[in-house]
Amino acid sequence: MDNRTVINPELPGTPRTEINSEIGIGGEGAYSASGLLDAGTVLCEKYTVERRLEVASGEADLYLCSYGDGDDKYVAKLYKRQAAIKQDVAQRLLQIDSPYVARLFESSAYNGQPLEMLRYYKNGSLQGKTCAYDELVKMMIPNINEGLKVLHQAGIIHKDLKPSNIMLADDGQSVAIIDFGISSVMTDPGSVIVTKTGMTPEYSAPETFKHLFLEESDYYSFGITLFELFTGYAPYANMSAEEIGQYVAVQKIPFPENMPAALADFISALTYYDVTSRANKDNPNRRWTYAEVRRWLDGEDLALPGESAGTGQGPAPPYKFMKEAITEPRLLAEAFAKNWEEGKKHLFRGLLSAHFRMFNQGIARQCLAAEEEASKTNGQDDIIFWRLLYKLNPGFKGFYWKGRVFESLPALGRDLLDRLWKKDKSQDKYYETVLSEKLLTEYVALIAPKNEPLQKAAAAIEDSYRLEKTERTDLLKTFYLMAYALSGQKLLYLEGQQFRTVGELAGYMRDRLDESFEAFEKLCHRLVDYDGRLDIQLEMWLITIGKKKELENWRALMRE
Repeated sequence: MDNRTVINPELPGTPRTEINSEIGIGGEGAYSASGLLDAGTVLCEKYTVERRLEVASGEADLYLCSYGDGDDKYVAKLYKRQAAIKQDVAQRLLQIDSPYVARLFESSAYNGQPLEMLRYYKNGSLQGKTCAYDELVKMMIPNINEGLKVLHQAGIIHKDLKPSNIMLADDGQSVAIIDFGISSVMTDPGSVIVTKTGMTPEYSAPETFKHLFLEESDYYSFGITLFELFTGYAPYANMSAEEIGQYVAVQKIPFPENMPAALADFISALTYYDVTSRANKDNPNRRWTYAEVRRWLDGEDLALPGESAGTGQGPAPPYKFMKEAITEPRLLAEAFAKNWEEGKKHLFRGLLSAHFRMFNQGIARQCLAAEEEASKTNGQDDIIFWRLLYKLNPGFKGFYWKGRVFESLPALGRDLLDRLWKKDKSQDKYYETVLSEKLLTEYVALIAPKNEPLQKAAAAIEDSYRLEKTERTDLLKTFYLMAYALSGQKLLYLEGQQFRTVGELAGYMRDRLDESFEAFEKLCHRLVDYDGRLDIQLEMWLITIGKKKELENWRALMRE
């Protein structure tokens, strides 16, 4: 009688998947004298062992295997413990076929030892690797998010997500979650698992230290993983499990200064400590999971958990500023932005943190962090204050800086362009500080992290500024580049006239020639000086309307 249990017999290329198969199934090959499998051993009647993988694993021996004449490689994971594989987890994993979850092809046994056949990833795991912000946003975050969705829909909580359990696909374009040794199955969607199963404390959510595991627990580990992938280290490395358990309970991840504000906020949302409101999807004060991550990736402005008005112990009392009583944080941010120096006084004297401490701990922590940062750095008060304003008003798309508020970047660009046309230099210092403090790139990363053209434009403007400062030249070229790039305007302003196309400009020049040669000559020398240098506004305008190649060809002819 055949006592083998067959699971999912119709997997492509897989005749059957067996649980608790008979000892000795696999045919030729056996343990060597050392207790390890020899090359040539056949597992599950189809996979041939090529060699043992030198991977540190106390729970199992790993072997690289081939299957038939194909080029694909597989990993045989031969466990040392009899009960190492949870059958309910294995059965659900066998049903999953997703590029973001490592495929389990077989769950069987060899000589009485539990055996799994998995996909082989030649590029290894993410352990020890670091990623730039763009790589996290474009690949790591969406891939891991989709992988967790697939697992949770299958009723599986991973319980040990970390860089070493995330593999880089062979093409380098995606990642997949692996290692379900301590994973558990939920009896119902959204249920809580109570278990004392081992975990990695550095990546573990506060509730897991009380032996409670939820879908949200995996997302907490997701946040810590992203922290490490960006910085190269885990925030709680070298701390004991007891110390970590106490530390995470107060939600104080120490973010480094070089981490983009958008990423720090995102990780804060994934690692929010309070999960009591997890079932109420209308409550913003809960840890983010799949839906919020997806919306964030789509560029949607989301209130961070713990930082929405009205969190805490009661309704927000009014804050008195410039003879006004203000209750909403966003309105307070606008008032501070318009009254810059006075707003800084309120922040750095501790008035703001003291006000919010009793009813909005999220904002109070942000204010305290700003106060602490200012105390440790010199000359950065304006930047620190600027960043805080956007945290107080996370939905604001406009541009704050030193008492001026623009509804958008195009509005900022139009203001500069209008001043350039009028030869108004009164705000030159203002715009130079915007460039010197690199506010454009930081603003775009904060407000529009997925807008690549805008990111490149902001970086090009700041590069132009650094070059002109290095060469000690006039900033007029950078100002025009900034004005045209941000405003979206494609107008040339000349002698009180506005031109949209080269044809319109050529027609105007013919009119000056018809008027008199002297008028034509004067106009020509205004556009191109006696040394052959092009008028800066004209040059930037031509580039803006897509005539850069023609401009380069003209310069090449001038040099001949």
